[in-house]
Amino acid sequence: MKEQSGDGIEPVISKVENLLVDGNFVEAADVLEGGVRGSEAEEVVIEWVRQARNRALAEQALTLLQSYAMSSNFT
Repeated sequence: MKEQSGDGIEPVISKVENLLVDGNFVEAADVLEGGVRGSEAEEVVIEWVRQARNRALAEQALTLLQSYAMSSNFT
């Protein structure tokens, strides 16, 4: 694993967990991807990162559709 200022991957995982709790999937994916870049773990997390970004896109699309539905109810 890529060393993070002598502490290993643990600080990266902790930050990713906090971002996920807040629902920030894109930033969590970015942090995890950056934290393992150049390590053997990079191959393992690629699929998770892709799925996290896809989820963020799906949630954004849902929000837009809900907004559209609400606005069309008032017109």
